Amino acid sequence: MDEAPSPYRALLIGNADFPDEPELKPLRGPANDLRELGAALADPEVGLPWQVTEVRDRTSQEVEEAMYDFFEGAAREEQLLLYYSGHGLLDRRDRLFLCTQDTTLARRGLRAVRHSYVTDLMDHCPARAIIVVLDCCYSGRAADAKGLDMAAPFAGRGRFVMSSCERRGTAKDAPGDGEPSLFTGHLVAALRHGAVGRDGYVTAHQVLRYVDDQLRGSGQRPCCKTEGETGDVPLARRPAPAEWAVEAAGRSPREASLDTCPVFAPARGPCQQPATECHFTGAMHVLLPGSRGTLSVYRDALLAAKSGGEVLGWWFAAQPLGFRRKRARLTGTAPLGGGVRFTLPDGAGTVTWSAEQLNACEEARATSNWPTTPRPTQTDATHTVLKAHDREYRRLTRAPWMLAGSLVAFAASVVMTVRVMTPHVPDDIPAYPFFLALLSGFFVSAYASLVRVSFQLQRFVKLPELPVRRMLLNTHVKPAYTFVPDIGPPVTVPPQERTYLWSDDYRLALPSGFFSGTPKRPSSLAPGAPLPVEVMGVPHPGQWVLVRTPQGTLWPTGRVKHCYSSEIDRAIRPPATS
Repeated sequence: MDEAPSPYRALLIGNADFPDEPELKPLRGPANDLRELGAALADPEVGLPWQVTEVRDRTSQEVEEAMYDFFEGAAREEQLLLYYSGHGLLDRRDRLFLCTQDTTLARRGLRAVRHSYVTDLMDHCPARAIIVVLDCCYSGRAADAKGLDMAAPFAGRGRFVMSSCERRGTAKDAPGDGEPSLFTGHLVAALRHGAVGRDGYVTAHQVLRYVDDQLRGSGQRPCCKTEGETGDVPLARRPAPAEWAVEAAGRSPREASLDTCPVFAPARGPCQQPATECHFTGAMHVLLPGSRGTLSVYRDALLAAKSGGEVLGWWFAAQPLGFRRKRARLTGTAPLGGGVRFTLPDGAGTVTWSAEQLNACEEARATSNWPTTPRPTQTDATHTVLKAHDREYRRLTRAPWMLAGSLVAFAASVVMTVRVMTPHVPDDIPAYPFFLALLSGFFVSAYASLVRVSFQLQRFVKLPELPVRRMLLNTHVKPAYTFVPDIGPPVTVPPQERTYLWSDDYRLALPSGFFSGTPKRPSSLAPGAPLPVEVMGVPHPGQWVLVRTPQGTLWPTGRVKHCYSSEIDRAIRPPATS
């Protein structure tokens, strides 16, 4: 029995070399564009069952024959995708031509594919939906509804046209060897992970919105043209990431969130569960009823009780508003049956986390499924807990005092230098005043940068609202390579490590040394697999964010950057394991 034909067929056309026309420069992108787009369409995890056909560096007649067979052999229930990457040209009447291997400027009408030829094929094609994607200069002519150009028939029902630039715009080539073009790189990322899906699929409109958002500020603006609901046809699948799944008695991740409310046993009266605030950084605050006070602990420190470690907490006594609350350091003990118990001062009672809650907390740490309070109120207690448990945060909070000391030392060294050199210049000027001034100036510059970072972190700790987003984190090492310049000896570029954050909405590149902490991978996570994390803040290029990993908080020393490189695709896909 013959196998049923695929309902999804794609024809990918790319032309990079034009030997008959010197003015048409060779392109780096088309070969990579076809390879990466074809892999994304046929990906078993996110791709649809596309039957992909590639046509590379062929003459105009060979390309036209491939297009003819592609459209004429279509069935009514099929969905077609036509993609072109290469040079685009206009003639004197502003008609669009797609360049092929034998194209010349003098005979573009004979040695290039006329856009009207594609339109004629589509007019007689019975396929239920046709998507056309053009990555070439002036491709906006195919998606423009205005004017009397030959692109107007693309408005036909059942068609969706996406162009890489506007009518008079130019499309950028690949930024380097082995990379796709700017437009196709974002197109591939949208299909694989970037575009927001709905009902398990990613549509053409959702892909276009993602690509348009990523190209803002680049000088290149994509265009589209459609009619009816053609833009709602699926292009890829969007399954839920396995790293984010929480299996707890068949409940959803939202229903299976960790119960962090301990049991409060007062000196008199029945036991109860008081309100608990969970700060993004890992500080937990138990708000005892009756305004007795607040018990604050570090969430990761609770897990130390499972291995017999000491658990430290802080008791903040209730005080009238406007006064600094009195605090006391407490040590948790292990009661019978496991867990952690804190005995509060002045006979206020005890606060106990059960062993089951600690186990649930351990599972939440492995999946980064942290419960977070939308509006935390105990910012001073959060600051105290972080200073005690987080070494990087403690170092940053000391930066203002170190800056003040460096300024004093710098001022003293400058005064000393002036006193040595006045009222007259001696024959042998001591070197130590200049050395002290230089050294103290270096420390002033270093600590001034840390103070700027610490002010940003203090703002996050005190935020009344905590926007939190689930993302994935991974690193990719670009190997060292050597290139030979036109003048001089060969130059070796050392390996470069980049850290990436991504979700369905964003993909960000973190510069080297971005985090003052190092992300640690749990032993249950496969080597090279993406690390599930939570990000607090607005994940836009040029913004500050905090990253919460299963092992703790990563404190930034800079702003996130937009990621244009295709390296993120290699970081997203973990290495295959045998």
